[in-house]
Amino acid sequence: MTPKLSTRDVTKSLYTNFLKKAEECFHAATNSFTTQEWNAATINAIHSCISACDAMCVYFLGKRHAGDNHNDAVGLFKTIKAGDEEISTNANRILRILRIKNMAEYEERLVYKTESEKVLKDCERLLEFVKKKLP
Repeated sequence: MTPKLSTRDVTKSLYTNFLKKAEECFHAATNSFTTQEWNAATINAIHSCISACDAMCVYFLGKRHAGDNHNDAVGLFKTIKAGDEEISTNANRILRILRIKNMAEYEERLVYKTESEKVLKDCERLLEFVKKKLP
C-alpha cells in the first residue's frame, strides 16, 4: 500500500510564484558561489530546487507537497508523468540535492566547495528542465 502524501491544493496559475522563488534562490546561490560562500550557495540552491519542484507540481497537478519530509515531494513530482524518463532523471536530481539539506542547514560541518558545485550543477539542470516544461 502506498502511503498518502500530504498535499495542499494550489491554484494552477500560481505556479509562476514558485518559479520566481526558484529563479531568485538560484540567482542568490550563484552569487554566493562567486564570493566563495559555499554554505549560502548550497542552501539557496536547495531552496531553489524545492520551489522548482513545487512549480511543476502546482502547474501539472494543482497541488504541492505540504508535509515535513521533502523527499515525499519527490514522490509527488514523479506522479506528474509516471514512468517518464525526464521526470525520473529530474526526480533523482532533486533527491541528490535534498540529501545534503540537513547537513548544510543544521549540522556543525561546513559545506565543501566541491559539494556546493555539484548541488549548483544539479539545481541548474533541474531549473532548465522546469523552465522548458512550463509556459
